[in-house]
Amino acid sequence: MTHGLIGIALSTLSGHPIQLNDPVFLGCTLGAMLPDLDIVAHVKGRLNYLLKHRGVSHSLIALSASALGLGSALYLAFPTASWATVIFWTLIGTISHGVMDLLNSYGAELLWPFSRKKITVDMIMLTDPVVLSAVLLSFIISLNSPELARVSSQTALFISSLYLGYRHLERIETRDRLMKMYHLTKKEQVKVIPAMYHPFTWNFILFQEDNVRFGIIRNQTPCICRVLPKVNPDHPSIANALEGNLAEIFAQFTPYYHVSVHVSDGDECVVQFLDLRYWAKGDFLYSGNVYLDLDGEISLEVFHPLPNQKGVQLSY
Repeated sequence: MTHGLIGIALSTLSGHPIQLNDPVFLGCTLGAMLPDLDIVAHVKGRLNYLLKHRGVSHSLIALSASALGLGSALYLAFPTASWATVIFWTLIGTISHGVMDLLNSYGAELLWPFSRKKITVDMIMLTDPVVLSAVLLSFIISLNSPELARVSSQTALFISSLYLGYRHLERIETRDRLMKMYHLTKKEQVKVIPAMYHPFTWNFILFQEDNVRFGIIRNQTPCICRVLPKVNPDHPSIANALEGNLAEIFAQFTPYYHVSVHVSDGDECVVQFLDLRYWAKGDFLYSGNVYLDLDGEISLEVFHPLPNQKGVQLSY
């Protein structure tokens, strides 16, 4: 919804009306939503969707190709503007989608095929209420008073830009405050990320000497939610688990994951993977377990797309 509304706001800057037979309006609006057609990956299960979402379809190459294909089709259907104009505004729409997805912690594979890493700047939640409210209000004004469409869109985009600038500065200030509170000397020891369901709250990860701490900071007051042992890649069980499919999934899926020996008994060892980005109802949203036999070989790998629910078995 937010992507589509941003596309509509951007389309009005072209001077073209909000009409279903205008190729510039359609190109910019549909282009802003087109990359999320990768939702079809859900057909093969949630895990497949999580791995495919914001992948190839969100790369600069795919965004440009999508704009070219969609814009050309709209030009042929509604040849009321030049081909170059339609392509340009459709590209504006698709690029806006990529930019917005970079702002939240999920990120996007912008540089595919050169890199499979999801790039993120950790600034806003998956859906930000301030940006959504601004572009939604602009859309309502544009429908009721078409002559004000351009001005209302410019105002909404300006307010959104100011808000995003404020969020960036607030994230930096929060990081510096946490460094001072916990006596940390390097910026790399603190990661500040947007809270999942709380738009004006930040989560944070502290990489300290003996442990990794995950917490929430509200009203400048931090609260530690989970203390995890420091990752030891030289531990035999962790080293073996890092060679498996689950490790590859987490490396591709999230830039912030933690690995630890979770349970050990006489029969097997369990290595737990945690995605540290999303915290809800007292637990991390995404996790996984690697089960090792007595010889240290992987016997089973399970990805958990939701807490306390049956996981997806990867391999024996």
